[in-house]
Amino acid sequence: MSVALECMYSNQRDDQLSLSYDVLECLPQRGYGSDTEATRVLHDQVDQLEKHLSVVEVLEKQGLPKPVSFVKKSQKSPEEARQLMIKLTRHMGRKIPPASENMWRELLQDLLEMQKSVYTCLEPKVCNEIFTESLLCSGRQDNIRLAGQLMHCSAVSQDTPISVSFRGKGHARVSYQRSVELVLEAAREYFNSSTTVRDPCMALAGTCLQLISDCPQHVQEELDLISAVSQLEEFNVKILPLQVRLRSDRLSLVKECVSQCVSAYRQASSLLDLARLLRVAGEDEDERKGQVLTLLAGQALRCEDFRASYSHCQELVSAGYSAGWEVCASLGQCENFGDVVARQELLAFSLTHCPTSNIQRLLTASSALQTQVTPQTLPNHQGATEQTLTFSPDLTCLWPGFSQALGPGQSSDLLLRTTTRTMEVLTQTSETTRALLNIVSDKQWWRESIQNLRPALGKKQAPTFASSANHNADLELQACSVFYETLFNNPYIHTVSSLLHQRSVRTSFPSPYVSSCPTTHPSVCPPVCPSVYLYV
Repeated sequence: MSVALECMYSNQRDDQLSLSYDVLECLPQRGYGSDTEATRVLHDQVDQLEKHLSVVEVLEKQGLPKPVSFVKKSQKSPEEARQLMIKLTRHMGRKIPPASENMWRELLQDLLEMQKSVYTCLEPKVCNEIFTESLLCSGRQDNIRLAGQLMHCSAVSQDTPISVSFRGKGHARVSYQRSVELVLEAAREYFNSSTTVRDPCMALAGTCLQLISDCPQHVQEELDLISAVSQLEEFNVKILPLQVRLRSDRLSLVKECVSQCVSAYRQASSLLDLARLLRVAGEDEDERKGQVLTLLAGQALRCEDFRASYSHCQELVSAGYSAGWEVCASLGQCENFGDVVARQELLAFSLTHCPTSNIQRLLTASSALQTQVTPQTLPNHQGATEQTLTFSPDLTCLWPGFSQALGPGQSSDLLLRTTTRTMEVLTQTSETTRALLNIVSDKQWWRESIQNLRPALGKKQAPTFASSANHNADLELQACSVFYETLFNNPYIHTVSSLLHQRSVRTSFPSPYVSSCPTTHPSVCPPVCPSVYLYV
């Protein structure tokens, strides 16, 4: 027996399995002859040889012949045993014509028998995982669905026997966590080997991912990546799926879509969905939306579609996306965009969020824009005032004591004179406001304006005005009318303002709608200005 064992294990040929079985049959059976310790050891070795030959028989049947010595050498090595089973299952997946479901069933039984008799260094679950992985990577839809019967496809699934095809013995399914790992590995392998979204491997990747019914985060990310590749192709972006996966700056893919399609800025919803599928800015939805809208607003501005650009900028302003200040500033400074009110809003947002180095430039632009906004808004205010006064011809509706305070027949006359004069003042200041805003940015303007003031008070009061003006020549105090003195802390009250106030309060009325004239500057309120103003 010892000579036979030595000869068989020394043989390196893999085509003499039948001869090995012939030699085995010639050896004496256990129980015949003397029963010593040496004979018991030899019989144990012969029994082990028989198991080795059964493994060689399986390998030869599957088209991977090996000598008996290979089995003896690898039975104690988990890594070699694992690689052997992977070769067996992958070889089955590459057979032409494709292996049937029955052939896969037989292979699983052979793997489990090999593990039980020889390769005890592996656990049975490892054999199930290797077999399931090979089914997933076989490149056939039927085999992938068959693999789904060997796995827990959701976290709440029960460990029940597998399908009727494997009813020979009830085998435990692959654990849920390991099933997710196997599905992701197979799907990524198919995805990375695809050339386009229409590649058959891309469909196989989707089939693998759909096996996991509860769709955890990593599985959903892979599904979204497949959808993203499809959308990129719709925007005429030619790129390999593997390049999409490896692209670290996913926003650059959205930029390529915008550059390839001139009207892409009008498809904001599609591009936002693409950015979501690509996980632009990770899971930060607000940051992702802000980046895409900034990109689209800039593209619309370059295409001179100002209304579309303003629409995207409005969303940036509403969301408070501070990084979008630059595109808002660009649109706000665009002279071809005729909506000056919208431009002013955009510049205001840009001033709020821009770096300090850009404040002066934006302030200059905002100041220049204000000179265009004010003349347009004043007539509107004037018209609104006229309309309000038309519907309120008599102040008695606001204050019942008004007629008694003025005396009979005076309320209507006073209202008419006040209204007429107010309209004249608003009309005159429409032109002067534009000139005022043009020079107000000059730091010497205040000093020169104070020197040029000429109060309409008479010669006796002129020296008082000049003397009083010197008290605040450096403009350190807040100047205001004596009427507003209580609203400021340590204000500067001009003598002329005080005198005008004294004149204006000769007739006073305890009403929230009628007040003394707050005007302190004679160039704004000429001598003919009435001493009663109606606040509408």
